[in-house]
Amino acid sequence: MILDTFMYLDYKEALDGASLKEIIKSLEGHPDYGGGGAHAGEYTVLKEAVKNDEIGKLSVCCQSVNMGYDKGTAACTFKSPDESSVYVVYRGTGDGEWPDNGIGMTQAVTVQQSHALAYFEEVMETINISKDQRLIVTGHSKGGNKAQFVTMETKYNDFVDVCYSVDGQGFSEEAVTEWKKKYGEEEYRERREKLQGIYGENDYVSALGISIIPKENIRYIETPVEKSNFVGYHDIKYMFATLCFDGSRGCYVTVFGGRKNKDVGGRGELGEYAAALSEGMMKLPSDKRDGCAAVIMQLMEAMAGSKKGINGEKLTMKDVKDFAFQGIPLISDSLLKEDEGKRLLTCLGTKEMLSGRLPGSLVLQAKTPGLWNGVYKWKEIAGQIEKAMEEAVKIAESVPLYMKGAASYYHRIKLSAARGSELVKSMLKLAQFQEEAVRSYEIWDSSNLKDY
Repeated sequence: MILDTFMYLDYKEALDGASLKEIIKSLEGHPDYGGGGAHAGEYTVLKEAVKNDEIGKLSVCCQSVNMGYDKGTAACTFKSPDESSVYVVYRGTGDGEWPDNGIGMTQAVTVQQSHALAYFEEVMETINISKDQRLIVTGHSKGGNKAQFVTMETKYNDFVDVCYSVDGQGFSEEAVTEWKKKYGEEEYRERREKLQGIYGENDYVSALGISIIPKENIRYIETPVEKSNFVGYHDIKYMFATLCFDGSRGCYVTVFGGRKNKDVGGRGELGEYAAALSEGMMKLPSDKRDGCAAVIMQLMEAMAGSKKGINGEKLTMKDVKDFAFQGIPLISDSLLKEDEGKRLLTCLGTKEMLSGRLPGSLVLQAKTPGLWNGVYKWKEIAGQIEKAMEEAVKIAESVPLYMKGAASYYHRIKLSAARGSELVKSMLKLAQFQEEAVRSYEIWDSSNLKDY
């Protein structure tokens, strides 16, 4: 995730062999990075992260910009100092690539996916990666989609240990059908099992298309974003963000760190709505879906300042009609009639931030030795209190009745002993409850979860 964040610096001047720590240090005074400019957030994340030598000593090689690839194919490879680990990293949507995203919703393969595959296989042949090395493929957004595509398509799949798609979109039905036909069900499943999904709780891009990542391989990350910051829900740096209250300004400010945020139980309200909308869109006939996707992606490209895609893609009148008669009704109906849309609208009106909700089932992980120690401690303290109360009662009973106030003193001691006895019972109940919980954890740990 740190390397995926690095790709958004759009820093192409790094020399092959330079370490990540050296690169970040060299950008300390740059107005766009350490100087607080356009990429200050990403720079801050990286500046903190490279303090960890395992990250800081990774070195750059095989930058796509130096290998003749187009400006949309932004990719880079990193190696650990002993070269035991190699990371192939793809940037998110580059200049002119938005229409290519839409094509990926209807076709088995796109031009930019093909370029990503060509880069990967050239890297494999350039640096002679062996099976003794750990090979990780990753990317954010469109980079995550490319990383998945490469893992599914490459002839070097046996070398790939794992693919991490961070907020990467899915694929078309045509792509899935083609892979199943090409590999057969078993190899298709084996390739899929190498895919891991890391999604922001309210990310809306990872919900697009058909996900081929096994559900058990997907995790959701807390992304504290103010609800007005729509772009932030898909911005990787917010997976490293914290909202802190600034007393001098009387408001919350975003602070970026070098470690990812905690996992949450599932998608938030916006993420759920995006998934429901995507599901409805994928049910449209392929030609209608193509038009809707083309309009949305071309609008995104226009916002970036370009009137056509990197490969000359342009909107047609048919695309506009498809969006008008299929896309707009789909969006309005899903927002106003579907449960996910209603929840989103309610949350937008009532909550400061959208958040992930807990799923219907949880996987519990517990350190049972520590819990057993707690059981023993509860019982030990209860025993000590019980013993102290018994000693106090004995002392009270030994006081002669002729002593002034003895009866009153005796009754106060007896009352305290009774209260102590109730406390002992409560502590023993806590110990019993914790003991039952620990035994349950041990059963779950040594058995098949689905049986319980």
